[in-house]
Amino acid sequence: MSGNERLKSLIISAAQELWDDRAALGTFLDVVRRGDGWTQLADELEKNRPANATVYGVKSAEFQA
Repeated sequence: MSGNERLKSLIISAAQELWDDRAALGTFLDVVRRGDGWTQLADELEKNRPANATVYGVKSAEFQA
């Protein structure tokens, strides 16, 4: 794995940890955008953020009859 691939993986992992905190995620992605060649990745991560990250992919029986 090259240095760029490792950095990309680290950026994605950090963004996923911040999914539920919009302000922190936005700040993090703004910093990522400052790096040469990382604007597109930051834009994709922001665009593909789950609408409700705290329950994304979680099946809950709480509201089932």
